[in-house]
Amino acid sequence: MNKNSPEVQALLAEVREETKKSGEECNILSFHDFWTEKYSADDANFSISSFLGDLSMLLGHNQVAYYKDLTSYRSGLSRLVLPVKRVIRKLVAFLFLPVVAEQNEINLNMARLFVHLRGYVNKGNSNRADLSIKEKEMEQQLRAQRDTINEMSMQIAELTKKIEALEKGGADN
Repeated sequence: MNKNSPEVQALLAEVREETKKSGEECNILSFHDFWTEKYSADDANFSISSFLGDLSMLLGHNQVAYYKDLTSYRSGLSRLVLPVKRVIRKLVAFLFLPVVAEQNEINLNMARLFVHLRGYVNKGNSNRADLSIKEKEMEQQLRAQRDTINEMSMQIAELTKKIEALEKGGADN
């Protein structure tokens, strides 16, 4: 399933034809495959430090400010340009203020979601640590049980030898 544009598909077809003629191999990824390979979410690409850094950035910058400082890059006309920009801003404010408010609400909810996700990840890390400790304890118990089994096997072997010796001694009588 190729998701490249027709122009890119045509270019790739030409490249494949040229490589067939040269006898070399042509393994060109589609953009979709490249994107999936580079940016797909899997355990190998997950970095807790990157995740926490991104979360801190999201929490710090989750609100969009509608009123930014107005500037003019033409120093001679700034006395005229800035009041015009203020008037235009006030005239269209009724259009943008609700949109900005909704966007801020969405951003805040997303930040909260990622805080919960951080808690889930941290819980998973602590669960993994607990499981690792329990695994080590179980491995130690397993080693101790194997040692006990080996000691008992040796004792059984000794007792079996003694019984055979007694049976041979009793069989002689």
